[in-house]
Amino acid sequence: MMLRSKMFQIMLMACSSLLFFSTSAALSAETSLLTSIGLRQEYNDNILNSRSDEIDDYISRVTPALKLSYNTEILELSTLAVWSGWLFWDNSDLNRVNQRYGLDGTYRLTERWSVNGLARYIKDSLQDSQLDETGSIDAGLSDRKRINAGAGLDYTVSERSTIGSDYNFQKTNYQRRSRVDTETHSVRVFYRHRLRNEKDVITIFPRFIWGNTDDYDAYNSTLNFRWQHPFSETLDTSITVGVRNTHIDFKDDRSNTNDWGGLADMWLRKRGELTTGRLGFSNRLQPRTNGEIVNVSRLYTDIDHRLSRRFGVGFGGSVYYSELIEDSPENDDDRWYFVVSPSAFYRLTENHRLSLVYSYSQQKSLDRDNDRKTDRQRVWLQLTFNFPKTW
Repeated sequence: MMLRSKMFQIMLMACSSLLFFSTSAALSAETSLLTSIGLRQEYNDNILNSRSDEIDDYISRVTPALKLSYNTEILELSTLAVWSGWLFWDNSDLNRVNQRYGLDGTYRLTERWSVNGLARYIKDSLQDSQLDETGSIDAGLSDRKRINAGAGLDYTVSERSTIGSDYNFQKTNYQRRSRVDTETHSVRVFYRHRLRNEKDVITIFPRFIWGNTDDYDAYNSTLNFRWQHPFSETLDTSITVGVRNTHIDFKDDRSNTNDWGGLADMWLRKRGELTTGRLGFSNRLQPRTNGEIVNVSRLYTDIDHRLSRRFGVGFGGSVYYSELIEDSPENDDDRWYFVVSPSAFYRLTENHRLSLVYSYSQQKSLDRDNDRKTDRQRVWLQLTFNFPKTW
């Protein structure tokens, strides 16, 4: 409750500040509202992602969402609210409502100076969020609450160059007492430059992250380089690589850890009339719910291709490899996880879509017995209705 109260205070302060700045904005503003609702019926043969004693169930989901954007020459403001209600037919004790709220804003103070801010609140399923972030299965459907808040300042040095800095705060609380709550702070400084060919953009940004839990204090320093390049109007790429140093001071009898490693975030994106998709790879540190810090490498793709004006097919897939950065013979829990999701879709109208999706996923623990694996199959039919409006 305290976490949610803090989040609402942060969002209220951010909204008030942005509305104060917007009083001097130009009257020629563009406002857009996207209202959507998703209706989904799913069969899941292992709802708790358990290695044994698998439980299957039918799940009905309703997902209404609102996205509001307001843009002028000096102010850009967007808000997002998404609710997702889950109804389990046989296991009603697992019924829940996930929530996600967001606020982003950018305001030009002068011709060269601009400020930006963000605020987030998330309440979701621990199991699903852990899979997306770490590729590590956390059995069960307990809740997670997370807040994010941040602000930044940019200065335009020239037509081609910008420098700036930003700060971000994140706090995560878990419903179960066996989980380890986390709190992190991040400071970044960057230099961005567009080359003379007017296409390539390079960015250099060091970042320092520090955080704590009941089990340890962690400090992470990184130096990153990013290159962005458009091959054409429909094909572009972004490649980020970096080096990191991580130091962990444990509050128990474990030896402190000092670890060097690499960082990566790269993708190739296609946006065309018939085909849209992304192929990417990332490598970064993430905390598991038990407090372990893992290095997560992920290769992923998500592609949609239209076979006709209304009908199309798609494919989504991810492969994760997560390894503890403080591996030892007594403490070794590296894991592989993969998920593949072929799909077919039919556009009822320009804004309404019917999708049929099948998903298979499997996790395997390494350095353990070969039979330590968990898999799950899901199939669902989903109707998505979008109602855009601009004025």
